[in-house]
Amino acid sequence: MQVYFKNNNVTFLYDKEAKLGKAVWRGRLQGPELREAYLLLLDMIDRFALTRWLADDRLMEAISPADLRWSLEVYVPRVASSALLRMARLPSQFEENLQSVEVMIDKGHTYDLNLLFRDFSDEQEALAWLMEPL
Repeated sequence: MQVYFKNNNVTFLYDKEAKLGKAVWRGRLQGPELREAYLLLLDMIDRFALTRWLADDRLMEAISPADLRWSLEVYVPRVASSALLRMARLPSQFEENLQSVEVMIDKGHTYDLNLLFRDFSDEQEALAWLMEPL
C-alpha cells in the first residue's frame, strides 16, 4: 500500500489496483485537524475511486461534540455518496469514540446506501472480507 498522508495521529494508505483504502488513527484529533483529516480521506477515496475501506480506529480517542456535529453534517453524507461499497472497522478501545462512531454509522444508515459495513477484531479477517468479490 502507498502512503497518501501521514502525521502523528493518522496514516492514510491506498492500493489503486485493489481499490482499497486504509486509515490508521492514533490519539485524539479535534477541530481543524480532525476535519482536515476527514476531508483528505474523502479526497483519497474520490481520487482513486476506492470501493473498499479499512478503518483502524483501535487507538482513536474521543470525538468532541462539535466535531461529531460537523461529521454528521459534512463527512457522513459525503462517505454515503462515495464509491465505497465495503467498509470494515477495527473499533476503538475507547468508549467515547465507540459512541460517537455509532452515531455516525446510524446517520449513514439513513441514506440509500450500497455500502456493506462490518466490525472486526482481527485485521487479516477484515482484509479478507474486504477483498471478497463485490
